Order: sequence, then structure tokens, then C-alpha cells
Amino acid sequence: MNRFESQLLYGGKPEPVKKTEEQNKYIKKFREEREFDNIKKTTIENDIGRLRVFLAFCEEIEIEPFALSTHDFVKFFNMLSNRRKNSIPTQNKYFNLLKVFYRVSRQDNFQEFERESMERKRFSKYEKKHYDTVDFETFKKILEIIVRSNSRTNYRDALIIRMLWETGCRRSEVLNITYGDCDLENGLFKISDTKTYEERTVVISKELVPIISDYIKHNLKRNVNDYIFQNEMSLNGKHVKHDWITNVFTKAVKQLKKDGVIPEGKKIVIHSLRHGRATDLLDKGIPIDIVKELLGHRSLETTLYYSHSKERTNKMLQNIQKLI
Repeated sequence: MNRFESQLLYGGKPEPVKKTEEQNKYIKKFREEREFDNIKKTTIENDIGRLRVFLAFCEEIEIEPFALSTHDFVKFFNMLSNRRKNSIPTQNKYFNLLKVFYRVSRQDNFQEFERESMERKRFSKYEKKHYDTVDFETFKKILEIIVRSNSRTNYRDALIIRMLWETGCRRSEVLNITYGDCDLENGLFKISDTKTYEERTVVISKELVPIISDYIKHNLKRNVNDYIFQNEMSLNGKHVKHDWITNVFTKAVKQLKKDGVIPEGKKIVIHSLRHGRATDLLDKGIPIDIVKELLGHRSLETTLYYSHSKERTNKMLQNIQKLI
């Protein structure tokens, strides 16, 4: 079956990569190195899937990975864009993967392409923002829709959304909070299953503390290792599914767009809450190094992006105008 037939029959999806023994040779070493780095199993598997695409490309052009030139890498990324129809964020994932692959392989032929790409701003970390920030007023409207929905889990879902805003946590971090992570007397929560593998503590408002305290009393499972946000359909206390809370949030955003509250062109996703909270904290004068720790960023550079965000700049201009 040729590529056109495959795209026609499978809705434009790229052809699956044929696995070979030659690929397995590189993948075996890559897996061992990443396991040594204590990388999550799911992350390793996702990276290996992309690595197979790259290795299959090398086989196609009949050049070993460690013999590729800078122009060969250009051809690879053009292939991702033109043949596989990969988006910019997906191409960035391949770029980051190859940086790791060549580092753990202790080979340097990717360095020139990496340096040139940075100069051309081709794979800048924030080359393109794919979502917009949620400000506090928009957040309150989203929360209101969720609270007033007809869902049996509307209060639980709204509680999760409010915690995402107040703590600035990632979705998975909030959903993975257990009873043992809670210090409800002080409104503190230990976040241990983090993207950076560094444990941190977050805080919620005093108003939210009694609401959470009351809610978690009604869970079926309440042992130290049980999740505080449990799937009501699960008898063994499994946490709420990631996709569920994302869909709840997305549905509320769509309703607000339909009502004309949120502009149709705005891309609001659940991660917009984290972005919005970071901007909100900086606007309130919280030092940037503190915001970095609260959000669990690996580097200050990431937090600096929020401080330079377009939304925050526009808001500062409005404040400055009032002073003129």
C-alpha cells in the first residue's frame, strides 16, 4: 500500500513505523540510559515511539544516525512536517528527544544542527504559545458554570478546578494528592509526583480549607495512601480520570464562548489555569523566585516567560495609562 492509499483509508494518519532489529539496537541502549536517569516508564515509551520514527528515517535514507549531517536533520524535520503532518509542538518533542538521544549516545553530530536551530529560533521553547491565559474573572465564570451544571459530580469537579487555580498545580499533581499529603489544619498539600521529581508544598485559601475538609469525609476510601479526589464509579478509590476533568473544563469554556463571554478566537485549555495563576501571583507582587518554587519549575527561565507574557504586559499598560 502506498502512502496516498494509506492516508486516504486511514484519514490522513501517517503509516505505522516498521520495527527492525537495527532500530532495536539503538533503542535498547536508549532505554537503559533513560532508566538510569530515573525517567518515568510512560515517558520512556513515548520517546521510544518517536525514536523509531527517526531511526526508520535513517534507514530510509540509508545513513547511520551518528553519520547524519546538519542538512540530513533538516530533511528529517521537513519529513515530519510534510509527510507525517506533525504540528509544531510535536516537532519540538522530536527535537528535544534527539538532544537526549545524542547526549546519552555520547555522539556530537547533532550539536551543529541544534546550535543553528536555536540561532534561527526554529525550536525555541516558546516559539509559539498554543493556549491563552485565564484571568481571575474568566476563571470565576468557568467555575460558576461547573458548579451549576447537572452533573452528579459537579461539586467535586468544581473543587478540583478551584484547587488547580489556587495552587497553580498541573492537572496530574492535583489528581494525585492523597490523604497523607494533606495538612488541612494549615491548608497545605505535599506535591510529590511532579514533572521535575522534586517534592514541593502548595497552599490553598482559608475559605477553601473547610470545603475540602468536608468533601473528603464522604469518600469511600480514606486511608493515608488513598486519593482525595476519587472516581465515584470506582470502589477501590482510584482518582478522577485526567480526561474527565479536562472535558468538564472544556465544556464550560465552550458554553462561555457560545454565550459570547469568551472570544471565539481565544484558546483556553485546562493548563491555562496554571499560566493564569502564575501571572496573577506576579501581578500581586510575589517575588519571581517564590513563584518558581510554588509552580515547581525546573528553571527560572520558565517562570520568566510568565512575567513577560503578552497578557501581563497588556494589563500593565492599562495600569500605567491610569497613572498618566
